Amino acid sequence: MARHNVFDAVSFPVPPELTRDAPHDVLAAELRPYAERCLNGDPGYFVLTGLGHLDLEGHRAFALAASAALGELLPQDGAGTLLREVRYRGVELGEGSTGRYSDSRTGGNLHTDSPHRPGQVPDYFALSCVRQAAVGGDLVLVRLADIVERLASRPDVLETLRTPVHFDTRDDTPGAPRTVLRPVLDSRNGSDRVHYLREYIDIGHRQPGIQPLTPEQVHALDTLDALLDSPELRSQGRLQEGEMIFIDNRWTLHGRVEFRDVDGGHQRLMLRTWIAAQDS
Repeated sequence: MARHNVFDAVSFPVPPELTRDAPHDVLAAELRPYAERCLNGDPGYFVLTGLGHLDLEGHRAFALAASAALGELLPQDGAGTLLREVRYRGVELGEGSTGRYSDSRTGGNLHTDSPHRPGQVPDYFALSCVRQAAVGGDLVLVRLADIVERLASRPDVLETLRTPVHFDTRDDTPGAPRTVLRPVLDSRNGSDRVHYLREYIDIGHRQPGIQPLTPEQVHALDTLDALLDSPELRSQGRLQEGEMIFIDNRWTLHGRVEFRDVDGGHQRLMLRTWIAAQDS
């Protein structure tokens, strides 16, 4: 299946000799110029190609090494997992107390990664495509700058989005916090940054002892969702097996088209890392 050409201008082949056991400084010298060109501004993502010859362990090793070349790897759960498999685990978004977007086949629900976890939020994240879905699974991306521009005439909505809300942590470990308080929009060094996954906010505000969302908050979140659904603000592309995308998690909201796997074991599999930029 041909992909949308949104990735073509920011796709870079990895020399074969760098895909296995490349020294950290050599890999960093190769990849950091791509990050400087594409992540800290427009378009907010870039793709590495030429990884199709790797087996699963090779994909895992390269994903970790390439991500570490751009910053500090961040844990994705309480066990300190640095590389997480994004695949269908038989649950739907928000199901039970721990069901996550990354465990489902759900489409839409544009979001940023880790708005719901206490502690540092990743500046970047990466997805390495080991196996693509038979149908669907295309990535959908929206730039925060376009959202803020559309909301410039709605200062009430912008102000409400800068008021902290409760994100459900999707963690039922005894003693773990059930929610984390964080604004959808905040500012760092004069730049807006976004934290979002609507379902986690809705669930968070249904937790015992947490006040329901106010009408103003519901209206602001609905307004944001309507913009995220605007076709003219969306870029859509399909990763091929053997490609790896890096996305700026500060200024890019993302989601996917609902996907379906083929019976018999060929299931969509992405390997995800979370990265703190060197200047964080």
